[in-house]
Amino acid sequence: MKLLLTVCLTCALFYTVHSLSCHVCTDQLCSNMTTVQCPDSSTVCITVTSVINNGLLGRLEIHKNCSSLTSCTTPLSTEVELSVNLGYSQNSYTQICCNTDNCNMQTLAIPSFIPNGKVCPACASAHHSLAGICNTTMQCVGAENSCFTSDFTSDSSKKVELGCMTKNLCTTQAAILSLFADNPKVTCDASWSIRIGAVLPVLALTVYKVLV
Repeated sequence: MKLLLTVCLTCALFYTVHSLSCHVCTDQLCSNMTTVQCPDSSTVCITVTSVINNGLLGRLEIHKNCSSLTSCTTPLSTEVELSVNLGYSQNSYTQICCNTDNCNMQTLAIPSFIPNGKVCPACASAHHSLAGICNTTMQCVGAENSCFTSDFTSDSSKKVELGCMTKNLCTTQAAILSLFADNPKVTCDASWSIRIGAVLPVLALTVYKVLV
């Protein structure tokens, strides 16, 4: 009995010593941080710098916390940029995950917004998108290296979006859309005839929740 108790105490001590700790931001721009002990479900530390832009207002947010490995879109300790861009609305992120104590000290730079030469079909505005009048093009920026279209059914209505995207989101976006839509389909770098709905605000929020 004493031996069993000793073994249990030793295992508990080992677990306590080796449980992961991560930095956590205490405000939107992460001007202050604290350190927390992660729960069992969190096996990595994560850092995300996000920029949400609806054409009129932009919002910058820096997020650091414990997270699960499924939230990481690249191998550990590899920085990645992710972006979905409709021209009149854009959601971009830089992200990195790591799995050693307090390894997420680094604050990542904001995603690049420099035009990269790629041009994709687009709608001129959210109003044109809702009306299905989409006969313009847009300049992709930063790491956006793919044109995309997505169509799905939500509340019995078929909805479609198009614009620029980083290729690393081509498959991820379908998985995200499946959380709130029926039979989503995402196609990257394909020509198509255009009728548009307005899903990006919902998609952006869901992407952010998945990333962090």
